[in-house]
Amino acid sequence: MIGFLKGTVTPKDWMFVGVVLGLTALLCAVFYFLVYQPELQRLDQTRKELADAQTELANRKKLAANIDVLRADTAKIRELVSDFEERLPSEREIATLLTQFEDIAGDVGGLDVQMRAQMARPEGAKLTIPYRIVVRGSFHDIAEFINRLERFKRYLKVSELQVGPEKDGVSEAEFTLSTYTFVENDTEGAA
Repeated sequence: MIGFLKGTVTPKDWMFVGVVLGLTALLCAVFYFLVYQPELQRLDQTRKELADAQTELANRKKLAANIDVLRADTAKIRELVSDFEERLPSEREIATLLTQFEDIAGDVGGLDVQMRAQMARPEGAKLTIPYRIVVRGSFHDIAEFINRLERFKRYLKVSELQVGPEKDGVSEAEFTLSTYTFVENDTEGAA
């Protein structure tokens, strides 16, 4: 190496330069793979988190800008649900439904009505309570009776309607009349 300072380059000097360059390359590679590369990955992750946070912030700002509209919509939905629940019969009322149906038939007049309660069927969060109804009378009276049932203050559904031909002014109709009520699941009660 002293020869290097005097102006002559020896093979030892080249070897020393090669070792120094090799160590420098090795240190650069170690730095790149152990320090720089993980920092780049962390930087990318931080940029992604920042973009997600900015998107979430923009969504929240839109939500905040429309909060009055959303509150009005929520109030309307609550009112509709309340109206719907009011039209569903309570469990106490179900026992009196047959009497109310007979009263409707009496108001129409001239009808012979036979009603049989059928087995209630649970369907998710609701309980379907069907009645099998046979009505005899004039076609117009039967139609009026069914119309009044469908416009009843409680939710009722007429299905499986079969109307026979009118003979001597009397026709026979048979149908299923269903009403509904909500049931609470055991999992909701446990929660």
